[in-house]
Amino acid sequence: MSRTHSNAVISEAVRWFNRFREKGPTALSPDESSEWARWAANEEHLAAFQCAEQLWESLGQVKKETRPNQQDLAADDYNPQQSVSRWLIRKKREKPSR
Repeated sequence: MSRTHSNAVISEAVRWFNRFREKGPTALSPDESSEWARWAANEEHLAAFQCAEQLWESLGQVKKETRPNQQDLAADDYNPQQSVSRWLIRKKREKPSR
């Protein structure tokens, strides 16, 4: 299977998943129900749909971080012209020992 085909299947699976999530499976028109039945009859398609469901469920477990406030931003001394790894090494060296 080509990557393009695989991406198309994943895109379609996500489209179906969002359709069900937004409106519910009982809100499908008869034509949509037929289209879903044909599409989901393919094992590859159904597996991609199930992956989309699992991903959505696992994303619900992700801890949401708060955005930095102005005080946090003012205290941030990272220079975007410097690599993150260099900045972390420098921060580690500057950390006071106990």
